[in-house]
Amino acid sequence: MDLERLSGYRFACQASEDGAPHGVPFYSDEPDPVGAASAPATPALLGAAVGHCLSASLLESLRHAHLDVDSMTAEVVSVVTANHEGLPRIDHVDVVIRPVLARFAPRAHRCEEIFERHCTVTSSVRQGVDIRVRVDWSVSGGSSASTAATQAGSPVSG
Repeated sequence: MDLERLSGYRFACQASEDGAPHGVPFYSDEPDPVGAASAPATPALLGAAVGHCLSASLLESLRHAHLDVDSMTAEVVSVVTANHEGLPRIDHVDVVIRPVLARFAPRAHRCEEIFERHCTVTSSVRQGVDIRVRVDWSVSGGSSASTAATQAGSPVSG
């Protein structure tokens, strides 16, 4: 990752691997009163990395289980609180992943049990920050996975 300060606390960021740029540049900034809040702040960027990695890990687990995912969204909130010295720190990150399956299958819950272990970012960050993850299943056509599981005779945890 290459960063270049543009002005104030605003930076241009370019991901790269082996010297080759990956993707388009993006920006970061700090919120008021320090920065201009013109781009995501660093806690939000950490949350995005955690949310993306968890979503990709769940997607990969579902792919290996031969479950078709019609869509997936995630909501991620990095909660910042003051530590014992009064300095802002990320207390925890809340993640809710909402996969929409083409059809329900009980093996989706096995994917839910294992996917977090395969998330590089979460497994690393979790050593210092509490990461709270929930999966809200649904099935295309509007039915929830819990309704589909009940109809199939399977218990649903969530």
